[in-house]
Amino acid sequence: MSRLQIIFRALVAVAILAALGLGLGTFQVASNEAVVLTRFGSPVHVLTAPGLYGRWPWPVDTVNRFDTRLAFHDTRLSEALTRDKRNVIVPLYLAWRVSDPLKFLQALGSPDTAPARLDSLATSARNTLLGRLDFADLVNADAARVKLPEFEQELAALIRPQALAAFGIAIEAVGVRRIALPEANTGYVLERMRAERGQYAARYRAEGRREAEEIRARAEAEKITLLADAQKYAEEVRGRAEAEAAKLYAQAHAQAPDFYRLTRELEALRKIAQDNTTVVLDTDTAPFNQLKSAPTASLAR
Repeated sequence: MSRLQIIFRALVAVAILAALGLGLGTFQVASNEAVVLTRFGSPVHVLTAPGLYGRWPWPVDTVNRFDTRLAFHDTRLSEALTRDKRNVIVPLYLAWRVSDPLKFLQALGSPDTAPARLDSLATSARNTLLGRLDFADLVNADAARVKLPEFEQELAALIRPQALAAFGIAIEAVGVRRIALPEANTGYVLERMRAERGQYAARYRAEGRREAEEIRARAEAEKITLLADAQKYAEEVRGRAEAEAAKLYAQAHAQAPDFYRLTRELEALRKIAQDNTTVVLDTDTAPFNQLKSAPTASLAR
């Protein structure tokens, strides 16, 4: 074997040993994670800034990595009691991230155990707060009476400090997935909703009847006013017409009083002497004198 071959193999061996040493003696922290470096099980460094760091090879130093990105968890389905003793199923969702890597490692050891611990914490807080609310505060036809936003805010305020203090977890958001009912309670809830709708319908019908009575009363008052105005106008027209007729009669009487008297007497005879009418009177009495007297000279003229 030549000297060059020996030197080349030596350089390759050194490179391999250097690479192994570099791999065993360094580690990298990504931008989306935090690292707790422990030495013989005891924490020595908490690293959150991305970069390359040195360490003693295992088993002296151990690199414990935790993803610091936002994670989500849905709580299990379980029943809870409201203040008015109604069973409800209110699953929650949690948005969380690792805030204190050291406390997270000491309390949970592994990220896989975090969902179960958060589930227990959120379920306990949910049951406590539901015990302060009536079922009508969760499900109601009147949106103003629903207190779900306040319920979610109180949940977050109750869970956040506990999760941070116990597990080093920051709770970013807490919300209600849905509100469900055990099958045994569904019929009762439907009947209650029907009763509430019936109350609304009865109230609307009563308001409609009241408005209808008001409309009828206004229409009747307007009718009476219109009839009175019409009657007044008719009386005025009738009065003017009668006055005009009286004026015409007076003018006609003044122009030919004998002729006017004659026409009035003939009109009276027409009304009195109907078919098969027998009248016994003095023919000298007007207007019956017209039955035997001849027209006067004045009328002839």
